[in-house]
Amino acid sequence: MAHSLRPAVPEDLQAMMRIGHEGIRPYVEALWGWNADEQERRFCEHFAPERVAIVQVEGIDAGYLEVEEHRDHFFLAGIYLDAKHRGKGVGRALILDLMERARGRGKPLRLRVLQPNPARRLYERLGFKRTETTSTHVYMEFEP
Repeated sequence: MAHSLRPAVPEDLQAMMRIGHEGIRPYVEALWGWNADEQERRFCEHFAPERVAIVQVEGIDAGYLEVEEHRDHFFLAGIYLDAKHRGKGVGRALILDLMERARGRGKPLRLRVLQPNPARRLYERLGFKRTETTSTHVYMEFEP
C-alpha cells in the first residue's frame, strides 16, 4: 500500500491522539490500566510537530511517525496507524525506510516497545536486537 509523509502541524494533535490512543490502549491497559485524562494530558505535553511526520495512505491521514535524531543514533519514538491501515505493510515499509536512513548515516536505530505489544515481533523479523528488557518494555536496536 503506497504511503507518503507530510510534516505535522499543531492542528494534527487531536486526530493523531485518537490514532495513537486507539493503537496503544490495549497494551497500556494490560500493564497499568487506562486513565483517559492522564493519557490525554501526556499526549498533549509530548506532541511535538517538529519531530512528527503524518503518514498518508492514498492522500488520507492514516497515522504518524515520530523520530528523534541524536548525535550518535536515531530513536523511533512512535509509529501509529489507524486500525484500517494496520497489517497492510505500511508500518513495515516505514520502518524499512528508517533503517535505510540510519544505514546511510552510519547510526543505529533504537526503539522501545511495551511488553504486550506484538509489534516487537515485527521489529525482530526486521533485524532489531533486544538490548534491554524491563517488566514493562523491550528496548531494541538495529545496528547498520
